[in-house]
Amino acid sequence: MNLREPKKKRTKLKLQLPFPIPLNEPQNWPIYTAHLTDVGTCIIEPDEMAAVHSMGFFGKGSLSRSYPSFGKRRYEAPPVIRNRQWVRRQKWLEEVKELNSSNYKDVKAIAQSEEENVTNNDEENIGDVVEIPSNSIENGNKQRNETDTKNIKIDEVTLDSAEEDDICIIINRDTKQQCDNTESSPNAYDDMNNSEEEEEQYQELNNYDFKSDCENENENQHGKLLVLPDSDSDTENYLKNIKPRIENEGFPIREALHLTFEETFFLLFGLGCLQVVHFDGSLLNINSAWLYFCKEKPDFLQKYIVYHYYRSKGWIIKPGVKYGGDFLLYKEGPPFYHASYNVIVEVVDADSLIIDSTMSSRTMTWTNLYGYERLSENAAKEILFAQVLWPSSVPRDISATSPEILSEFTVRELLWRRWNPKRHREDVLIEDEDEDSS
Repeated sequence: MNLREPKKKRTKLKLQLPFPIPLNEPQNWPIYTAHLTDVGTCIIEPDEMAAVHSMGFFGKGSLSRSYPSFGKRRYEAPPVIRNRQWVRRQKWLEEVKELNSSNYKDVKAIAQSEEENVTNNDEENIGDVVEIPSNSIENGNKQRNETDTKNIKIDEVTLDSAEEDDICIIINRDTKQQCDNTESSPNAYDDMNNSEEEEEQYQELNNYDFKSDCENENENQHGKLLVLPDSDSDTENYLKNIKPRIENEGFPIREALHLTFEETFFLLFGLGCLQVVHFDGSLLNINSAWLYFCKEKPDFLQKYIVYHYYRSKGWIIKPGVKYGGDFLLYKEGPPFYHASYNVIVEVVDADSLIIDSTMSSRTMTWTNLYGYERLSENAAKEILFAQVLWPSSVPRDISATSPEILSEFTVRELLWRRWNPKRHREDVLIEDEDEDSS
């Protein structure tokens, strides 16, 4: 059977490794981290997102069509957003400020109540008078002087680190008390420090910015937005009086890379380069991830078998919901070629070769088949049935199984093509001539 050559795209991208692992350096095997979600998993680290998607085209950006590129500069121009998006982000920023200020006030009130309890306990203990001999006082003064000379050496400690330049200052309490006694009022200095600290903290809350969460190399080039008016305006002179403006990005939106259950388990089980974090913060091993995916997605087993089968053949697999199928097969990746096949997954009994409609996600009729064929033909794709042969040794209920049963399944391919008499008339004539000669 002659297979059609896929249509190539015009792109300047270079083809990278087929998988996000170093094939020639097994000692430097990377481990990526994905967090569990309701529909799959997500990777939030920018470096890991770029590696997983560029090498193998795994996943999809949460706010983009393919590669996570939302909010990034293009052609040295800042990201473009609409005015309604800008207003929404400013509202979120105000809500975060209010939330942080309320939390700060609650913490401060708790600290003040604890300080009041400590002062009350000290006042109660002042009434007790204890006589101390003079010899013990002299010995105590000597010990105090010795401890003072020891503490002078660690009054200030500077921690120099390459990542964080933090300064830790340790102040001797006795010297601080002596300085306080020289002032006219003992509580004036403390009150002034408290007021300054409150002003600084409130100033930080008012100027709250999420730029520390984003890894920006240059503040002059990053953190800017190009705000345009709303495009759904009723005015006819929208393009004439568009009036764009540049604003500082006070509430940046971070994008994540979403992975399906099949992609997650292939990276976890097939390649061993992924670790999955559960909702409670624990790590899922292969067996626990298998049971969870089978529970959350009833057709996970047959779809993962097909996914693993075509990934092992070098195809790039993407969801096929757009064309009514289960998967789309790409040669080298979506940036280089258009999709070649629209894959439909079916479950077939291995002994009788009868389709099990209870295990399939759709009921295939002639009417539905004509619709799939017309849609795929208009998009220059072919329908490929991937039939999973279910052995009799594997029960239909896989809730108590393990990934070891995957080796017992096989996949049979069935390519669907519509026969046109005008296009295939030569084939019919050749077959008739062969029958006459025999």
